[in-house]
Amino acid sequence: MPLVLCYHAVSRTWDHRLSMTPELLLRQVRALSRVRRVRVTFDDAYASAATVFPDLRLMGAPVTVYVCTAFARAGSPLQIAELAGDDPEELSTMSWDELRGHCENGIEVGSHGVSHAHLTELADGELRRELVDSKAEIEAELGRPCTELAYPYGEHDHRVRAAAEAAGYERAFALWEGVRGPYAERRLDLYRRHTPVRALLMITPLHRFAA
Repeated sequence: MPLVLCYHAVSRTWDHRLSMTPELLLRQVRALSRVRRVRVTFDDAYASAATVFPDLRLMGAPVTVYVCTAFARAGSPLQIAELAGDDPEELSTMSWDELRGHCENGIEVGSHGVSHAHLTELADGELRRELVDSKAEIEAELGRPCTELAYPYGEHDHRVRAAAEAAGYERAFALWEGVRGPYAERRLDLYRRHTPVRALLMITPLHRFAA
């Protein structure tokens, strides 16, 4: 199984923990690729992530973007409370047209829900709509199956995992720690504080036993 990496925005100017400079991101991926097969994922479908797609393609690293469908309709800024007041240009997301273009170049697209909601806090009906409606819209817009979900904020519990399975996803991704399984797959979330050496140290215990 590949080591799945989790990123968000890619920018030299946005000084936020969710933003990674392209140079550091590529150095991290190259370092980790020396010891494991890696897969690179981007939550939120920030438009800025596309700046590193050509380099990742040259490196042979598969890429998946997890999109919030409410924002993809116009490529609008990711408007969530946690990012209120940040630069709308840095928060801009990929539109459906942009996502279709990326798919033609081999990028996979999965669901990040409709509105980037805290799924564990939603009533059953709202939870179902976030998962079912986003999957259906992705499939309608891109003309291909949407088999994967990444939980917004990495948040999930037994009810959310069961809802993801019922919605028809084949797997769902959380983050590095916690419950494991097909609806709580692990991803290594990396930030600016992680030098390539620190990133390698994070996976060393697992690498010793990797096939």
